[in-house]
Amino acid sequence: MASLSFGVTGVQDLKRLQAFLDPKLYAKATRGGVTYASKAVPPAVAKAISSNYNIASTRVKQDISSTRFVDGGQAALIGFSRRPPTLAQFKPNPGSRQPQPGLGRGLGWGKPLKPGKPLTATIIKGKGRQIIPGAFLATGASANRLVLRRTDNGQLKGVYGPSTGSIFLGNSAIGPKLRADVQTRINEQFIKGYQRVLDSAARGYGK
Repeated sequence: MASLSFGVTGVQDLKRLQAFLDPKLYAKATRGGVTYASKAVPPAVAKAISSNYNIASTRVKQDISSTRFVDGGQAALIGFSRRPPTLAQFKPNPGSRQPQPGLGRGLGWGKPLKPGKPLTATIIKGKGRQIIPGAFLATGASANRLVLRRTDNGQLKGVYGPSTGSIFLGNSAIGPKLRADVQTRINEQFIKGYQRVLDSAARGYGK
């Protein structure tokens, strides 16, 4: 599980209010801003990844940990899994294997009439389906679908796609823009959450 730290642009301007606010109200407003901002991160990341990669946003959210608040709610930690999902999550096409003409009819092991089609998958939208050499679909012990490939020594090995952590935190094609967009979203939502607490206090409900 990896994480990335985001600050709030312009928070120093908000700190100027600290001199005019009750310390408890200031801390509460900051907690409100952090809570609001942290809630915006998982859906923003999931939507962006599923818009660019051929994986469901619900699956992406599974690899984003629950928010953990620290420093009395003045900061929040959100983790992003670097464990890659199986390629089955990227809607692979199993291809086809042509039957051997003599199999089952007492005619020996003849060669396939046609070579068949290999398994393909679209990982990044807009780049088309790519061939996954030697891969095939299989059913796991829990009836889950897996994409496997047989290694040179005859062992079966899983085939995986990119992880949420590597896409968001790494050097993926959308990583830098996604991080910038999330930073903007954090700023917007922090201000909203912060202001909601102050507005509530002004009405006499948040003391």
